[in-house]
Amino acid sequence: MKLKNIYLAFKDQLPIKRFIKNFLLSGKGWGLFHKNSHISFRSGKPKVMYNRKITAEKAANSMSKKRGVYFSNYKCIYCDGYHIGKNRDNKIPKEG
Repeated sequence: MKLKNIYLAFKDQLPIKRFIKNFLLSGKGWGLFHKNSHISFRSGKPKVMYNRKITAEKAANSMSKKRGVYFSNYKCIYCDGYHIGKNRDNKIPKEG
């Protein structure tokens, strides 16, 4: 874990309303510190790393369209890149 990446991960959660919602109210933001934020639960290997946020955003949008559930991108505290993923609330396709 690099201090610089922790700073960038927290900064990525701004504006402050989003930070409060993700970390203080729902507690879901703390998942950034879990090993599965960098390692795939299924394969046990590191997740695909995107060098730039914009690339990760495009990949997340593409996966959302393909799978019918919401994917987000986030700054990884373990590596110098970004990953995409979904939290437990986003695993069920939305009707409509």
